[in-house]
Amino acid sequence: MSGIAAAILVVPACGRRAATAADCRAMLDRLVDVELDESGFRDPVLRARSRDNFARRFAADLERCEGLMVPGDLKVCLAAARTTEEVVHRCLR
Repeated sequence: MSGIAAAILVVPACGRRAATAADCRAMLDRLVDVELDESGFRDPVLRARSRDNFARRFAADLERCEGLMVPGDLKVCLAAARTTEEVVHRCLR
């Protein structure tokens, strides 16, 4: 999951609105969820713990993410993304 920080910060400036703290956290949470799904982990306790651990680990990246431009349909795209590549290449275009 070393690409998570890079994915949060690679949002191009061609988006439609500035990312909020909630948007940034949603991106991180979705990346963690997809990684866990791809690894076969389905435990909701592990999922919540992993989200919190990564949020602490990448707190500075999450702060830098705020204000970056993101697509207006970010939440819809994140919900539909099934792979980390979809999150990074489609939702953070």
